[in-house]
Amino acid sequence: MRKLVPAIVLLAAASCSEQKPAAPKEFSVAVQGEAYGLRFENGLLNFCDGRGGRKVDLKTAQDSPSERVCPKPSEANTACSGLPLDVTVRSPAAEANDIVDIGGTSFPLKGRVHDCAADGKKLIVVTASQAVLIDAAKDVSQELSPQGGDRAAVGARWAAWTEGARVRLAPLHPD
Repeated sequence: MRKLVPAIVLLAAASCSEQKPAAPKEFSVAVQGEAYGLRFENGLLNFCDGRGGRKVDLKTAQDSPSERVCPKPSEANTACSGLPLDVTVRSPAAEANDIVDIGGTSFPLKGRVHDCAADGKKLIVVTASQAVLIDAAKDVSQELSPQGGDRAAVGARWAAWTEGARVRLAPLHPD
């Protein structure tokens, strides 16, 4: 019986060390100047700022320089045009808030659209007052932040938006 006790302790220790990895959490990285050109590729968020090309590893949340050549900043997509979704932005007269229409569903926003981006049926919209994720497949929206932003990107598993001198990243919940 004495020889079994160490084996049981060893098994218990081994099972404790095989824990599931922690689920990704929202985080942010500092930028210098304006961040633009946000895009998700191969487990990274790539963007440009005053330092040039940057990349953020989504597993480690580490920000580092990239080899990316940064073009001049393009105009933000305030009309939500050229996306894989059929999106219309309405700006009712005498109203301070835009409305985003996708298919037959309307999503009222807080403020005017500053930028938007889509991946599949997911759309991120940033205004001066909020960042919102719209899931067109489910006809639902979720406020990601009560703070506004200027630029946005969305991928299969992450959303990103600028918020002042930071880029914020939030994991998307699986369907």
